[in-house]
Amino acid sequence: MIIFIKGPTERKRIEIGPYDKIYKKAKEVFGKENFTLSYDEDNTQKVDGNSNILDLNLKKGTTLFIHYDIVKSDIKREKDKMMCNHDSNAMCANCAPLDPWDAKYMADKKIKYLSFGSYKEMCKYKNMDLSMEDYSSKKCKDHKPNIRCVNCQEKDIFLNPQRYRMVDHVEFDDAAMVQNFIKNWKDSRRQYFGFLIGKYKTYDMVPLGRKALVSGIWLPEQENFPDGFVINELSYGDFLKDSGLEIVGMIYSDLIFDGHMTSSKLKEDFFLSSLEVDFISKMQFMFPNFENKNLLNSKFVTIVVTSNIQGEIELMEYQVSSQCMALTRGNFILPTDNPKLFYTTKNIFYKTIEDDGSLKSVKADPFLPVEFFLVKLTHGNKQNPLFLNNTPFYGSVTNKKLAEYFNEDYSFEKFSNFDLLQRLKDKFKDFNELLKCIVEKDRNYFKFFTEQENFKEFTNSLQKYYKRSWICAACTFINEKNLDRCEICETPNQ
Repeated sequence: MIIFIKGPTERKRIEIGPYDKIYKKAKEVFGKENFTLSYDEDNTQKVDGNSNILDLNLKKGTTLFIHYDIVKSDIKREKDKMMCNHDSNAMCANCAPLDPWDAKYMADKKIKYLSFGSYKEMCKYKNMDLSMEDYSSKKCKDHKPNIRCVNCQEKDIFLNPQRYRMVDHVEFDDAAMVQNFIKNWKDSRRQYFGFLIGKYKTYDMVPLGRKALVSGIWLPEQENFPDGFVINELSYGDFLKDSGLEIVGMIYSDLIFDGHMTSSKLKEDFFLSSLEVDFISKMQFMFPNFENKNLLNSKFVTIVVTSNIQGEIELMEYQVSSQCMALTRGNFILPTDNPKLFYTTKNIFYKTIEDDGSLKSVKADPFLPVEFFLVKLTHGNKQNPLFLNNTPFYGSVTNKKLAEYFNEDYSFEKFSNFDLLQRLKDKFKDFNELLKCIVEKDRNYFKFFTEQENFKEFTNSLQKYYKRSWICAACTFINEKNLDRCEICETPNQ
């Protein structure tokens, strides 16, 4: 069925099924996080966003209205006291707003990459095509398969350094989650992998910026070794459904203790190996970004836990360029035993930046430096945790461990622990509802959840692991095993 949704600046035609959630569809089409839907332009008759088309009884051709704040793309400037000779309500070239891609502003603020939002605005302004690279050969239908024409013959590939980044910053809302992750390596001296769980938010430090706000680290089933890991549970995080959280990236360790803290990267002097970049590229394809239903890069971020030259553990944050994703997808670049180089299977030319800032075209003959594809982000911590409890769980979690953690306290605060919740996802039929109420801090629903039969079954399964003791009134012996009669004098428990 076709309906229309009209926004502040545009009206969109949407094809939607009877059981599709209207809110989810509007979010997908308009690309907005915070908005409301209504039946009228004045936003007085709200639409229940979690209902489907059938429940709302919408007809073909119905027009709904979407309401959201319009983010101004230009960079505001204050009146220059030295250069501006006009009244405060006037404007001149010295104080007029700048485009978000303004080169001088970027240089003055030492911003290397445009945000993706700024890059989109620039492409729109300059009528540039905004699409994902595709280096595969096109197949013509005008001639036989064994014939090549000008349109379908293999062409040389020309690469330019990526000017933008999909995500500008990675923010952990609780520093303890990273320390808990690192402790896995410290305790075992084996490398670990985790998915970063959170959401994407606006980032005000760069024009039209975006950050990945991380609230938890999910450790999927994996095998861990001193020199790497094998992931056995590579899923899309279905247990996060309806919680408002999603997989925003990954984190993994690359640490070696050889009398002091170091890493393979320090020993051989590289940032990421060709094998790592190939892995990151494939992970970004698993979590793609779409613009107007077309594949365009990925918002998936990578954090590498490694060591610096002083022997201190540090975090390095990366993405790889969309050109890298397109080349690895077509097997046009392959990892080599030299961590700094890719082997190319096509004629590829890339550009290097000379000392004077100019670009020089170089042929990959046949090796291509890995660094060319790296996009560097920033990261930081803000102590504003979504989950109230950061008590870690290591290794397999048994009922005995759970009993020790809860100690018969099944409060909201105890359950507000992502490390715990990821291990409970198979113990509750309605786990998604539990996670949702914890994320939304809905204590009323949590109380309702604890009254359900499934929850009582869970708590009952832990009862036998609780240690109970009593002091015999006759002989003062502290009994732990026998709760009915004293083990020493057999006096009944009063």
